[in-house]
Amino acid sequence: MKKLLALVAALIAVAGSAATAAATQKVDHVVYIGLDGWASHTYADSDMPFVKGLADRGAMTLEKRAVLPSASAINWASLFMGVGPEVHGYLHWGTQSPEITLPTGADATNGFFPTVFQVARQQHPDADIAAFYEWDGVKYTIDTLAFTHHEQADLDHITGKAAEYIKAHKPMLTVVAYDRPDHPGHDNGWGSPEYHDMMHRMDSEIAGIFKAIEEAGMADNTVVIISSDHGGKDKGHGGPTLEEMLSPLIMVGPGIEPGTVITDMVISPDIAVTMADRLGLKPSPYWRGRPILAD
Repeated sequence: MKKLLALVAALIAVAGSAATAAATQKVDHVVYIGLDGWASHTYADSDMPFVKGLADRGAMTLEKRAVLPSASAINWASLFMGVGPEVHGYLHWGTQSPEITLPTGADATNGFFPTVFQVARQQHPDADIAAFYEWDGVKYTIDTLAFTHHEQADLDHITGKAAEYIKAHKPMLTVVAYDRPDHPGHDNGWGSPEYHDMMHRMDSEIAGIFKAIEEAGMADNTVVIISSDHGGKDKGHGGPTLEEMLSPLIMVGPGIEPGTVITDMVISPDIAVTMADRLGLKPSPYWRGRPILAD
């Protein structure tokens, strides 16, 4: 009997060790890079050597789905708030505040449904949290009061400003939201030569953010997530076609196996929950997304 009890104790200890080893690896920093209008159906033909190299170094899916309608403010809100529009109340392309009453009991800090930034601020009052964005509409979906620093900048300056801030402050949570390739998508068409030219430029911009992370000494303790609010078709988006809904999503950093293909369903609200999960934050009880690649 003593030998049997000893064996059981040993198995429990091994199982406990395995469970600990399998837990999602937590990091001190998360950087989210968003490319407005990055469509999965354009990925194969885009000249993006740096980004495609990241996909080899980390995890990827081409099937991250936008919530409907597949438009900007709706999906930026969803990916920062961990729920869909029927809950957070952003119902149109340019919504700037909830258009419907928030659910009873929701912790509507500053009038917003709980964002990942609010959760981070509440649990780490002294943390540095930063956002850089091209489109002015993004600021209405993040709750700027939760940020240490937020700034709008055009395409020629946004990467430089974000890079300098990352190197100087090493934020716990950073968002860099590019308003491209949405513009050439609308002007010339998703998959047009002009669209692909912009994707090539985006590749260089993203490389600049990664260079800043490395120069800040953060590379070994940072998870980077790259994705989009929605895709596009012809010269528009907002509808229910997969061309308009599907965007690539890439995750790279500690604890993420190189060459991982993400096979689980991924939707916009999962991104907020994933950022919180990687930072070891307790999620809002009102979120409905699920952490990507969680064990």
